Amino acid sequence: MSAQPGTGRGPAVVAASMLALGIGSSLGFFPGYFAAAVRDDLGISRAQVGLLVSLHFGCTGLGSIIGARITEKVGTRTAVVADQLIVAVAAWSAALLDSYAALIGAAVFAGFGYALTNAATNEAVAAAVPENRRTLALSAKTSGVPTMALISAVLVPWASDRWSWNLILMIGGTIAVVSALNAAAVIPDIRSSRTRAQRQETVLPRGFWWFAVSAFFLVGSSQPLFSWAVPYLDEGLGTSKPVAGAIAGIAAGLGAVCMSLTALRADYLGRARRVPLIVGLCAVLTASVLVTMSGLTFGLVVATIGLFAGFIVQLAAIGIMHAAVVDRAPQAVARATGVTMTGYYMGALATPVSFGALVDWLGTYTWAWLVMALGSAAAAACFARANRVGEMRS
Repeated sequence: MSAQPGTGRGPAVVAASMLALGIGSSLGFFPGYFAAAVRDDLGISRAQVGLLVSLHFGCTGLGSIIGARITEKVGTRTAVVADQLIVAVAAWSAALLDSYAALIGAAVFAGFGYALTNAATNEAVAAAVPENRRTLALSAKTSGVPTMALISAVLVPWASDRWSWNLILMIGGTIAVVSALNAAAVIPDIRSSRTRAQRQETVLPRGFWWFAVSAFFLVGSSQPLFSWAVPYLDEGLGTSKPVAGAIAGIAAGLGAVCMSLTALRADYLGRARRVPLIVGLCAVLTASVLVTMSGLTFGLVVATIGLFAGFIVQLAAIGIMHAAVVDRAPQAVARATGVTMTGYYMGALATPVSFGALVDWLGTYTWAWLVMALGSAAAAACFARANRVGEMRS
């Protein structure tokens, strides 16, 4: 049984998918926001904190293709519920074992599980929402990630000054169980019932891998905005952790709102204009990262402007990217999502740890931000090339 566009279940499916994505990504965000507490408690470096983020999202990338195949077999509902329970087990295990090795294990375990939710929620939302609202629905679903970043940025630094990081993980794990129950009740049970011949007819368009390369540079260049914004404002510009968390949280909140507004525009423009819009957003992202970097010279206000702009355009680009993936491979949504998200999360693997390592090595955030700006420029160029893949017919 599957949800059909226009049956009225669309909003509920989008909301449940949004919650599942946020919870599924939580163990990739928490380390950056309780970085100071976990470094003091376990005696680890910034690069080791960054490694936790990189491992989580990197394992999501490594598991994306097989996660898509599993989703096609077991169904969207089972895939989402399984991931939420994986997050719960990983979070509670790391909290109780109280070691860096346990945090690494949780990052890996939850990272592979998150691949299931990415593929399953794209499939579920694409089935439950009509095409003329596809970008808005997929962007709203994806906004679960920046919403998680917003809540984490505001609450986790504050909580880590008062409670242990272990308790924060326990709370996150408990919420994951609630999300699993919600997904079981709301997410439609969509699974592949195609014959072997039908599956061969739904292969991805030639050159579809350009979407994976483009996603690699887009996410790789912008992930530090989420993972390192609070430490950057705290250590680089001398703000307090609560203030830094508030700035990052507000930026993520604005990004989530603007994500939906941009999605409305993308739906109005139609399928043919979605990828060119992403190219423009990546160009703006390049400038935003450079402005964020210049805060080291011109102060907190300039850095804040750069962060706000960076969050907004990055999230808008990602929301539209999900719709473009469905556009270019409508008969193989889970498979196309798996390929694209492999590149996406390989980018998320590469930069959090390398960003932290660059700061540790050079003693400044300047060069780390500059490398990210170059990556954003590369994303714009790659999406321009990806626009030639599977050209949509009118």
